[in-house]
Amino acid sequence: MKNTALRRTLGTFVALGALGAGVLVTAAPASAASKDGHLDYNEFSLNWEDTQGGAWTDFQYDESLLNNDRFVTPGPGSGAVVDNNAESYFNFGSRTWYVYTGAEAKGVEGWIPADLMGNFSTTFKNQVSSIYNNDAN
Repeated sequence: MKNTALRRTLGTFVALGALGAGVLVTAAPASAASKDGHLDYNEFSLNWEDTQGGAWTDFQYDESLLNNDRFVTPGPGSGAVVDNNAESYFNFGSRTWYVYTGAEAKGVEGWIPADLMGNFSTTFKNQVSSIYNNDAN
């Protein structure tokens, strides 16, 4: 009798423990993670090569100093500093992103409208040092 009651009690704890573990696994946040190599909606990517080639990294927020960021995906340029090394971009979302040839929004300003991908003009190719989006903060 005691063994049966003990088995039921242990079975209940095991079942609840498994249920609790499932809740912990599924409770992960669903928000986008910037700079993870996965372009989520309303993120902006900078690419090592033109036509979105080579390595790239994704941004969700303003970056005043791109010399602290690296291209995170595999391919040519992987691990290189983003500052002054981007040849193309992809604005995946509904926001306008602003790019600057200088750190901290200095230098020449350009803007990239929502849902647009392309190559940087000669003014910005391998010259982008900071990016901003007033809605991204």
